[in-house]
Amino acid sequence: MKALPRRIPADAELDALMRVYGYRFTRTGGVAGADPSKDPVHVAEAEQLGWPVRTLERLAPTEILDRSVAAASALDEDAVLGAFVAGLGSARHGRQTVISFAWARYLATAPAGDDGLPDCGLRGSPGGAFEIDMTEALVRLALGWAWNEQPHRYLPDLETAAAAGLPSPTPDDRERLRALLEVISAQPSGTRVGELEKAIARAKIVPEADRYQRYGILIGLAEYGLLPGTLDPGWDRFVSRGEFAEAWSGGPRSDITPPLSGWRGGIDENRAARLRAL
Repeated sequence: MKALPRRIPADAELDALMRVYGYRFTRTGGVAGADPSKDPVHVAEAEQLGWPVRTLERLAPTEILDRSVAAASALDEDAVLGAFVAGLGSARHGRQTVISFAWARYLATAPAGDDGLPDCGLRGSPGGAFEIDMTEALVRLALGWAWNEQPHRYLPDLETAAAAGLPSPTPDDRERLRALLEVISAQPSGTRVGELEKAIARAKIVPEADRYQRYGILIGLAEYGLLPGTLDPGWDRFVSRGEFAEAWSGGPRSDITPPLSGWRGGIDENRAARLRAL
């Protein structure tokens, strides 16, 4: 099996991989779906650049756990937060790492069951293992999607961040953060997340992002604890999947996950100040 490059694809590499995985850039800089190319020439182009295409790696849960803990231990908190700020503009892949890191940072000391696994989302895989297309995961990160479900998919993010380093925010990224926090702070008490997402869209703070990418940005802020909710953020302590499921079932079922789903207005000013200082 061809070894996966430990970097985020960009430029010609990203163009080639978008073609075979079915993505395209829009005229406004956003991302849209496209028909995946199965043309052997296109597949060969991506593979010649060093990327295995449509190749599934089968990993045991304990291996994902151990490798995630090792990768997270190599990351610096401020670097992770700085990458998130960069993710608002200059480096879209930076949005995910705060979520992945928050999930992984307490795994080494989390209570484990008889199978050696904490209740962290790595149980219940078909056949006792997870199948991951690492290349596709990195392509989706490069295009700006972030999520806090299916924790096994955090592994390529964490290992790439540890191996290649994390992006630092630019002045434009910091201005986007300032505008984002201003919009959030202006929302009245009782505002729901869907209304906040629409307000951010109207403000065109991250005009390249689609609805789901904007939710990913808000998930990152919630996992960091800047958007207070009814469930503790993963940044502060180990949050079990049982707690996660209970918090999600406590309200209307939607695609908005805890801890973000419990937000009803306001920000944690201390955490906001830390982001502003990066």
